[in-house]
Amino acid sequence: MKAFLRIGCSALILVLAMTLIVEQSNAGPPPAEAAYQKARRAFYRFKENIQKQKFRHNWKNVAGKFEKVAESFPDSTRAADALFTAGRMYHDLYLISRVTEDLDYSVKLLRQLVERFPTNHLADDAQLQIALRWIEFNKQPQKARAELIFLVDNFPDGDVTPKARRMLEDLGGAKDEKSSEARAPDTKKPDDPIGAKIAEKTSGKDPDVKPTKGSTSKPVKKSAKPKKNIPYLESIKHWSNPGYTRIALYTRIKTRYKVGKLAADKKGSSRPRLYIDLMKTEMGDELSSSISVADSIVSRIRLAERDEGFIRVVIDLKGDLTHRVFPMSNPDRVVIDISAGEDAVARVIGSKVPKKKPKVSTKKKVESMKSKSKPGVSLSMMAGLKVKTIVIDPGHGGKDPGAIGPKGTLEKNLTLDVARRLKKLLKGKFKLEVLLTREKDRFVPLEGRTAFANKRNADLFISIHFNAHTIRKFRGVETFYLDLTNDRYSIKLAARENATSEKSISDLRYILADLALKSHVDDSISLSKFIQKSMVGTLRRKYKYVRDLGIKPALFYVLIGARMPSILIEGSFITNPTEEGRLRTKTYRQRIAEGIFNGIKNFISERDRLLDPEK
Repeated sequence: MKAFLRIGCSALILVLAMTLIVEQSNAGPPPAEAAYQKARRAFYRFKENIQKQKFRHNWKNVAGKFEKVAESFPDSTRAADALFTAGRMYHDLYLISRVTEDLDYSVKLLRQLVERFPTNHLADDAQLQIALRWIEFNKQPQKARAELIFLVDNFPDGDVTPKARRMLEDLGGAKDEKSSEARAPDTKKPDDPIGAKIAEKTSGKDPDVKPTKGSTSKPVKKSAKPKKNIPYLESIKHWSNPGYTRIALYTRIKTRYKVGKLAADKKGSSRPRLYIDLMKTEMGDELSSSISVADSIVSRIRLAERDEGFIRVVIDLKGDLTHRVFPMSNPDRVVIDISAGEDAVARVIGSKVPKKKPKVSTKKKVESMKSKSKPGVSLSMMAGLKVKTIVIDPGHGGKDPGAIGPKGTLEKNLTLDVARRLKKLLKGKFKLEVLLTREKDRFVPLEGRTAFANKRNADLFISIHFNAHTIRKFRGVETFYLDLTNDRYSIKLAARENATSEKSISDLRYILADLALKSHVDDSISLSKFIQKSMVGTLRRKYKYVRDLGIKPALFYVLIGARMPSILIEGSFITNPTEEGRLRTKTYRQRIAEGIFNGIKNFISERDRLLDPEK
């Protein structure tokens, strides 16, 4: 009988244990996660509804859902995510409403994140956003410097810290300000009547808001160093065109990686696969284990966490394709370019070889054509390619202000203005498709800009920027094309535009030694010469002391992977007081646009003349 009771008790315990396991497995996500995801779904519904964005109370309602998450679950890592998103929403509401209380409340929420969660990966991003308030809206460089000093001192390893250091240089250095002096007091949440309408002229604007991840803590002390987070694969983006796919793996902080390729099964049961192992990296909770791409290059991306402590990213290819993998910074990510091995030039050259001849590789065809080319005639000219589509890239934008002038002029505003002027000139003269990588003040990652041009089969890619230097007397105009260089000045400038270090640029030289598509280097150099000469000449006709700094090779991230002639223009030095003063006038910006336009026009005319000398 006792034995029976013992068996019965054991069985009951086992049943209860199994029931508890089943209940736990069916319990769903933790309350904090569930609340955050509910707020996130409301945010995306709101973002897709332009009509709802016209009313102030709708913004506050959605932002309030995130605030509620932070209040209800103060110890959850989702509290920082929620504070960051709510802060960004009030910031973007201010861009439309121009109600100062919205901007003040945005700063209050972001400040809470910094003070409560100093070790979270979003803390430095929030602190940079606070500093930008004094640069972009209130025009108080002394307070901006103090906020930036606080960021650099307390988040030395943050992903936006290099950018903060460059902004400090533009604002005249750290000087003697104490970071606590400019830290604005918290303000109350703005009151407003329910349904107060945002001005009609702003209707239809789509604020650039991105919810991200984070956490919260106590005020940051100067001696306290943020803990180093481990790499974390938080998102994946991809861009496609018929012969090319670019994939970016965002890892939050720098990570080591290994690359390998698996051949197709001889029986045809599996296609070639490319894999990237992200070492000592954790997987983001919201990532799917399978991401469909379904273009002409890649069918899908698969993810798996391996027991050995790394994430394997497998890219299922649709053939035996070429690939290049390289790291980028700020934010840290690994970029994979996969192509059919032929750009427009190679395809046309290949098609011109008679089929009766023995099969020759595309590379040999290109080399053969190049050996027979005439002086001044590039491979693309020999291929008879015409300029039909031009992509203009206004540098920086959104949360990335670019360089800052002594009077607070922001590079991102100048580049967009000149790009719009250039587009208008090109559309008025030529029957061309002219596209901008951004049409408004929004952030576009560097790899997304070239991918945009590739996806639209652009024939020219022109990235517009304005220069900066710690020595204020530096002035002039210069134009760059993508190629390897040992020049210290070009390396330093590329590090600034790439938002990375000079060491990273030097390391990049070895990674990209074979990256430049030589079929476009000649065209890029030619385009650089025409535009540089035209810009300098156009400006000199009205202004004194316009210095011609010439054309130079450099390793700019924004030009990497371009499958067309591509250049980067530095139109003047925004940090030079005289040139900043000129840049603040519409006349000077119009002159720069006209100079670029005339350079493009001369490039196209010369190309047409060489293609058809009898015209």
